[in-house]
This record gives sequence, structure tokens and C-alpha cells, in this order.
Amino acid sequence: MSLEQPVTYRPLSRALHWTVAVLVIVQVTMGFIMVYDGPEPNFWANLSNALQLYTTHKVLGLVILLFVLLRLANRVLGGTPPDADIATVEREASNLVHAWMYFLLLVVPLLGWIGISLYPALEAFGFNIPALTAPNRTASEAVFAAHRIAAFALIGLILLHVAGALVHHFVHRDDVLGRMLPSVRRRK
Repeated sequence: MSLEQPVTYRPLSRALHWTVAVLVIVQVTMGFIMVYDGPEPNFWANLSNALQLYTTHKVLGLVILLFVLLRLANRVLGGTPPDADIATVEREASNLVHAWMYFLLLVVPLLGWIGISLYPALEAFGFNIPALTAPNRTASEAVFAAHRIAAFALIGLILLHVAGALVHHFVHRDDVLGRMLPSVRRRK
């Protein structure tokens, strides 16, 4: 029996990571379509209504929140592999980006939930999402603005995260990205 810590993330950690990644990509895409006016605003509004994007966006936000809570519980209870052997400044930057991403992955859906509670717009596919606060349409505008700002900050952090992983994989040619990829042969 080896006491050596694994150098990759466990399968559950990887599955949760990639599930959240796909859900966030879908959510961000829906968010842009919902608010895009473009050269043919009626087309985008009709598409958004036909696909029930606002309703789907609300529900998917709650699903993302649930998966992020599961990721955090998994991280706390199951731990993580030791930090990769990278420069201190890269490790500190990575830890900072990860901490802010987790924070915003919680805050963005919570702000959305608070916003739909204040508006109120709690109906989704025939059921009612529980309200987190009493209705106040004026306050909902500020909360939705904060939701958008936090979402754009999250997108920026995700782009930094992806760029960092790709730099490690293609420039440094180390195994930082391989730690989170499923069933990939490890670099020596």
C-alpha cells in the first residue's frame, strides 16, 4: 500500500469540474442571447421566447449553484492533489484565480436568485422557485446589474484559468492540465 498522494484529481472531482464547465458555457451563451439586441432585435427576442431562455436560465443557475456546492463539499471532504511543481508566482496566481472563481460561481447564481425573488419572477416550467426575499422591483434592478457585473468578472477569470492551463500544456509542456483531464496519459 502506497502512502503517496495522487498527482491527479480524483474521477469525481474531474467529473464535477467538467460538468460545471459545460453548464457555465451553456448558461453564458443563453445569457448573451437573452440580452442581445443585434441588428434584428425581434429575431433574438423571438428566439429567446421560443426557447424559454429566461426560464431555462433561472433553473440552470440553480443547478449550477447545486453542482458548485457539491464541488466544494467534494474538495473539502476529499481533498486535492498536492500543488503542481510550478513557480511560486504561478501557484499564487492560480490559487487566487481559483478562489475568486469559486466565490463568483456561488455569488452569480445567488444574485440571480435574489433578483428573481425581488422582481418577482419565480415561476419556472410550472413550479415556483422559493423566494429569498420579499418583492421589490426597484431593488431588483440593482441586483440584476450586480449579477451581470459578477458574471462578466467570472467570465474573465474563466478565460484566465483556461489560458493558464493552455500555457502550461503547450508552452511549459508540464502536466498541470493533465491533472484535470479524464483518462489522459501523463507526461513524464
